[in-house]
Amino acid sequence: MCLCGMLAAEYQTLPTPIRVAVVAFLDENEDWLEGVLEQGRSDRSLQFDGPARETARSILSGLQGAMLVARSHGEVESFQTAARLLLRGLAGTV
Repeated sequence: MCLCGMLAAEYQTLPTPIRVAVVAFLDENEDWLEGVLEQGRSDRSLQFDGPARETARSILSGLQGAMLVARSHGEVESFQTAARLLLRGLAGTV
């Protein structure tokens, strides 16, 4: 389970400095993934509609949610399936 995901789930109960750190971590990951997506779109290795930033946020949100669901079911396979489908969609192989 992602530590930041667990902290984000309890966001409202966290002290302000931890809240700031959680948001910064998520923003840094979105920034990085946005760059990867833009590069992939540029070199035609990735396909997706809309802005790269929105796709990055959707991917990170989907993976965080998949982690929570997998954890509650005790099935890492459900996370792996979700991640695989996200990657296939970006590669245009769904």
